[in-house]
Amino acid sequence: MPQVAPQAAPKAKNAPSAAPKPAKTNAAKDDAASKPKAKKPNTKGAKDWTISSAQGGWFLPRDPVFSVDEKFVILATQKALEVYVAETSLLAYKLPVSGAGEVTAYALSATDSNRVYVAESTGLITLWNWVSRQKIGRWDIGATVRNMAVITHSDEDLVYCHEPGKSHIVNVHALRTGAQASTTELKPILKTSLNILDIQVLLEGKFVVVACGDSLMVGKRQKQSKTAVQDFEYVWRELKFAQRLTTFNAYVRDPAEVTGRAAKSTQDQRDIVDIAIGDVSGVILLFEDILASFAAIESVQKGGKTKADNAESLRPKRLHWHRDAIGSVKWSLDGNYVISGGDETVMTIWQLATGKPQHLPHLTAAIESIVVSPSGSSYGVTLANNSVVVLSTTELEAKTNIVGVQSRRIEIEQLPKNADAESPPASYEIFRPVPLTINPMNPAEVMFSVPSSQPRYRNDGLRAEPYLQTYDLANQHTSSKQALTRNNATDPNLTPEGQRILEPTVTLAQVSHDGEWLATVDEWTPPQADTSYLDEGIPEFKEEERIHRREVYLKIWKRDAQLGQWKLETRLDAPHFFQDISANGKVFDLIADPTAPGFATVGEDHFVRVWRPKTRLRDGLVVRGAEQQGLVTWSLDCSVEISDKLDVLDAGASAQQVLPLRNSRLAFSADGSVIAAAISWASDEDPGVVHLIDASTTAIQRSLTEIDVVALSGLAILDRHLIIVGDSITVWDMVRDQLVYCVPVNTPGIDRFDRVPLVKLAANETDSTFAVSLPRFENSNARFQRASSTTQVYKPQHAGALWSTKNSSINLALASRQSERGYVTLDSAANIRVISPTSHGTAHLPTPPPEDVPQQISYTQADDTMDVEDDDILALPNIDDVLNSEDSDAVVVKSEQLQQLFEESGQSNATGSLSALLSAVIALHQQPTSLPLR
Repeated sequence: MPQVAPQAAPKAKNAPSAAPKPAKTNAAKDDAASKPKAKKPNTKGAKDWTISSAQGGWFLPRDPVFSVDEKFVILATQKALEVYVAETSLLAYKLPVSGAGEVTAYALSATDSNRVYVAESTGLITLWNWVSRQKIGRWDIGATVRNMAVITHSDEDLVYCHEPGKSHIVNVHALRTGAQASTTELKPILKTSLNILDIQVLLEGKFVVVACGDSLMVGKRQKQSKTAVQDFEYVWRELKFAQRLTTFNAYVRDPAEVTGRAAKSTQDQRDIVDIAIGDVSGVILLFEDILASFAAIESVQKGGKTKADNAESLRPKRLHWHRDAIGSVKWSLDGNYVISGGDETVMTIWQLATGKPQHLPHLTAAIESIVVSPSGSSYGVTLANNSVVVLSTTELEAKTNIVGVQSRRIEIEQLPKNADAESPPASYEIFRPVPLTINPMNPAEVMFSVPSSQPRYRNDGLRAEPYLQTYDLANQHTSSKQALTRNNATDPNLTPEGQRILEPTVTLAQVSHDGEWLATVDEWTPPQADTSYLDEGIPEFKEEERIHRREVYLKIWKRDAQLGQWKLETRLDAPHFFQDISANGKVFDLIADPTAPGFATVGEDHFVRVWRPKTRLRDGLVVRGAEQQGLVTWSLDCSVEISDKLDVLDAGASAQQVLPLRNSRLAFSADGSVIAAAISWASDEDPGVVHLIDASTTAIQRSLTEIDVVALSGLAILDRHLIIVGDSITVWDMVRDQLVYCVPVNTPGIDRFDRVPLVKLAANETDSTFAVSLPRFENSNARFQRASSTTQVYKPQHAGALWSTKNSSINLALASRQSERGYVTLDSAANIRVISPTSHGTAHLPTPPPEDVPQQISYTQADDTMDVEDDDILALPNIDDVLNSEDSDAVVVKSEQLQQLFEESGQSNATGSLSALLSAVIALHQQPTSLPLR
């Protein structure tokens, strides 16, 4: 399509000197040919696996947009514009961006409310009909848009765009489609070196208000009689503030409200603009009729060249209730109220006539944005926990509650800085794993821990995660959210000294095999500021004493099907307690028994403990609850001590020489008969050990020292195979007691011990596969490193990954889909993805393990050693002949006999003589039963 450059025009006073380039236009009919190709998933390996598009993600820090009839709310994530139904709070549909672009800004059309402009990071602006979900036009403006405002001018849209770069520029775009597509125009109106916070356009472009750091600029358009876009020129006045600005909102007041009488003509009409500004100190400054104040200053200056004024010289009104930075401030439609919100989780409504505030407390999270609906009957409030609440202006009751995925969000500024020879070691604490578990009875139900609030303007590092969010993958919405620990939602969150009260954080979570029980582990450690009384001049001693005061709880929750919540059944204080120093040990891992209600933990105290429910009795009678169900109490069922001394000669070693644990992981076999415990000692010289524990007798049947688990990250049992992830991905055959294969772990940019919590392992019994997620950090052109993750799918029988995919964020959680094939990932951008086998073609059944040939392998037991020869195998009678013989009807084998046979033989999943067991079973079928028939 031919491009027509706009005609040259006089330069604006503060406009850039370079002539702007017009936007490249793609009409709707050429959209298919001109749009970027959809980015293919970065995957390798077989085509039998696929990864879904991302669900969730954090909403952009932009004001929610109401439809004109207020029946829909439009929000945006990085990858799509999302339309929600206000009545049900459910997602109606998405308008996705194409290719590798991300949404950066959006605004409704001023001429047609069914259209919306969407700006992408690739420099594209797309015009959508969000009702019919069709693209109308697309323009390549060659710059990223951070803020956008749309006005009506001569029956067409003019789009004001803030385009950051080496300088921050505000451009006016006339984006046209159809027959006028070739006349698309561009006019720069402002260029500044200051970082622009937001822009607002008033009276169809007559005034433009721009907030920049600690200043506010107000531009007035000259030559208003000229309507051509190239004639748009603005004269700017600047206000300087003592504090950094966080938000602002301008309101155009009717002159009749001020003078008390209507203007006789349009020439006599005077524009009255009021501006409310919020800063980091929690103060709201009200500038009434700011244009008149500017006019007074200009008359005093008598043509002076300065255009910057001190804000305090205008003597604004001060509204000060917030103690922290203002998150948002908005005028009501009638101009009689100002609505504000901030970090206090309280929405405040200021009545300007009296100056008195009205408060709506306990909104659960900091307020980041407030929007007044077109009719003025609702407030749209964006909270810092990735949710949007629509409140009625009369009753202040919630009418709509849109909740996204609220898991930990990691900003670019929180990534490690580019590594060089002089840079200090990077900290990766922010990437600590997020506890995530999936309901085995409903694989679409994903549960994970979330923080209470994550304000964007304050990066506090790693925040506590006291809540559990349940997300429905099938319907793409949040099912429930509840507190798992004490929290500050309704309690004071500041100490008398002004320090924030820290909440406990959930570190581990697992659901039982039947989906009826949830086990969680939460920790709380006193902050350093509260342990100053322990300071004796030795920092190490002070830190050790602080850690000893750590609180650790193992909580067991029971599902309440009616309320859709978890009810606390039992709280087990200090599940791993150090008796000698009276301190709570850390819990390293928590797993669920795959066959019965029960959970196993391994802790810092060198013990593996199994917890199971017991029926609550009183005087020999079952204690029943309100619904006549029997009550249970969870308690310790058994424990296994883990020693660092494997040699019997070291059994009498002093307890003072016991090595501390660096890390530990647990895994259950599929039938629950074996517990594997991998131990990584704090000493780099000790390679660690993997114990195979008989779950019924709590005896350690085998200790594997052949595998190096110093940098232990994950452990799993899949069929007969033991999978360990440390410095390498190791698969060990427990039946043959030999290595199957070993694949090195490659994680560029991060050291072997720093990567331990970032490497994830999950095993799926349904399809006999396991998945590993590996982090990657690379230096970039910016100050911070580029972080990504690679997820690989393996088979225990085949060395090398079957399939792999790359994600541009760090995976914070990886879990198996339990009763279904595939895996679920949760990354640092709060995106949830499902990895699953493709369903096309012939269904592939899991490959069975190779059958053992008795004549080729000898199985050794501690008390009984038997080498099976070929002659012995041939001497055994055929099992079909035995069962089909004439006197076979007299042979009755009771289940008690088989159970006794297996108990006497002492068989387990990993050990025993298979041929001896087979001989005993055949002999049992050959001889007549000695039990009387009943």
